[in-house]
Amino acid sequence: MAAITLETAPQKQRIRGQVKTVLAAFHEMLDTFVSNRMRLAASEAEHALPRQPQHTSSLSINAR
Repeated sequence: MAAITLETAPQKQRIRGQVKTVLAAFHEMLDTFVSNRMRLAASEAEHALPRQPQHTSSLSINAR
C-alpha cells in the first residue's frame, strides 16, 4: 500500500505541471485575442465619424 502512495506523488506533480502549462498557454491565447480585438476596435474608432448630438423632442418641449 505504501508503494502506491509513494508513486502517486510524482504523478500528481507531473499532472499539476501539465495543467499549469495548459493554463499558461490558454492565458496567452486569450490575451492575444483580446489585444487584437482592442486594436481592431481602436482602429475602427479612429475612422468613425464623430457623433452628432441628437435633437430630441424633449428639447423643444422645454423651450416652450
